[in-house]
Parts: sequence; C-alpha cells; structure tokens
Amino acid sequence: MDWQQISFEVQKSEVDLISEVLVGLGSLSITFKDAQGNDIYEPPVGTTPLWEKVTVTALFSSEMSKDYVEKTILEICDINISDASSLKDKVWEKECQKDFPAMQFGKKLWVCPSWDIKPELSTGAIVIEMDPGLAFGTGTHQTTSLCLEYLDENPPVNLDVIDFGCGTGILAIAAAKLKAKSVLAIDNDPQAVMASHENANKNHCNDVINTIHSMDQDNSSRCDLLIANILANPIIELEPLFSEFLKSNGTILLSGIIKDQVKEVVSCYSQNFTGIKLANKDEWYRISATRKFS
Repeated sequence: MDWQQISFEVQKSEVDLISEVLVGLGSLSITFKDAQGNDIYEPPVGTTPLWEKVTVTALFSSEMSKDYVEKTILEICDINISDASSLKDKVWEKECQKDFPAMQFGKKLWVCPSWDIKPELSTGAIVIEMDPGLAFGTGTHQTTSLCLEYLDENPPVNLDVIDFGCGTGILAIAAAKLKAKSVLAIDNDPQAVMASHENANKNHCNDVINTIHSMDQDNSSRCDLLIANILANPIIELEPLFSEFLKSNGTILLSGIIKDQVKEVVSCYSQNFTGIKLANKDEWYRISATRKFS
C-alpha cells in the first residue's frame, strides 16, 4: 500500500484541535516538527513543550482524498495545507537500518548493528554489538560520540568506572571492552536498565558490568572514572553525588551539554575539580576534569 503525507503549519495553540480533527479523519500517524528552527533541548521535568509555530504532518492511506481532508480542516480550523506528498511503500525495517551503519570512534572502537559488516578483530578493532532500541545511546548522537572518542583515547585499563544514566549501556560496554576492572551502570529508567543488561550480555561483558536502577544505588560506591552522558540540569544538580563517588584524582566525563550551558557547568564543578577540558561536536560539548584531593 502507498501512502500520502499532508502537512499544516499552525500556531502552538492550534495543535490540539487540528490533531483531534486529523485523528477523526482516520490519520494513521501524526508528527510535530518545529516550523522555524527554534530547538528545545532540555525542557523542565514533567513538561512537553511545543514550538510557537509547528508543522503538523498526518499520514493517510493513498485512498484518502486530499481535497476532502483540506476542506474539512479548513471548515473546522480555518487552516490550509502547506504541503502534500505521496509516499511509496517500502520494507521500512531495511530503510531504518540504512540510518544505522557500523561506525568507528577514535582509532579502535566500533559500534556495529547486527545487519552490517563488522571489522576484523585481527586489525585491533574493539567491536560493540548494538542495535537501536528504545533506550538512548547508539553512538549516532554527538554526545555519545564524544564520550566514545574519549574512552578510545583514554582507555580505563584496570579502573573502576561508573556510567551514570547508562541508557543502552553503550559507554559501560565500551569501558568494559577497554579493560576496565569494574563498571557500575546506573539509570532511573527500568527500560534502560533492562536494555543495558541485555546489551552487556550480548557483548559478553556481564562479568565486568553490574547494571542497577538508580533507586538501588549504594552511595558508598567509589570509582576512578565517572561518566555522565545526560543533560546539563541533572549534571549540575548531581555534582555533590558525583564528587562523592569519585576517588581523589579520579576523572569525571560529562556530556549532553549545549554551548550556552558550558559556563554554568564549569562553574559548578570548579570547586571540587581541576584540569577542566572541553571538546565539542557542533553545539554539543563534553567536559572532562580531575577530582581534587579531599
């Protein structure tokens, strides 16, 4: 079956109404996209903000009359179609797989989905087997890429590592495969905890990685390296806990920070950390630093 996509550019206040009408017309899916390029990176907890101007796109079967949809929307919402296009049916699983090829990070680290060719281990490649799922982190985002590149350049050999906000467990697995002595992977999302455990098992790292929910964490844990690829606000709020987790002269690796937030994060960590270093990909930044002797 072929499909057609019909888009409307609306004000934020009109989104709920037009969505209800589109559902009533039999839309198979509705997506929202910023119409003006104003990104929302870190909304307050418990909120689902929208942009001031939103592009609403509805997917219909090819049998649905575009003119009928436009006429109905115009009568109820007084909004015209901004774009309409046909969409050929495809094997969507294979289409999605094209967006997740094997990727190299630094000199040795590779993240490889099950459907792509893996590099020969004889070349010294260290392979993380990882398929995209519901939890965050497959290496495609700049924040994860920055952390993987750091680990490749600074392998945590014989170190105790904490991956706080582990998502899929990709960074915990990278640390384990780079010869960490132990890795504690922590997340507050049960789905992420499950994904991390399964991915660690798939990569034969369960003897090194212990995956737990944040509610079960023991604040007496101490580590040589703490990784937090989360967001700036929790990074700032958790500084006292992270400082407590780290051994003196241990390293902290923070990611998920946009350019406008760097100064505030650096200021927050300057009291207990030294040797602060920055790296970035596009608007996303990574911060590494050393815990001062306490």
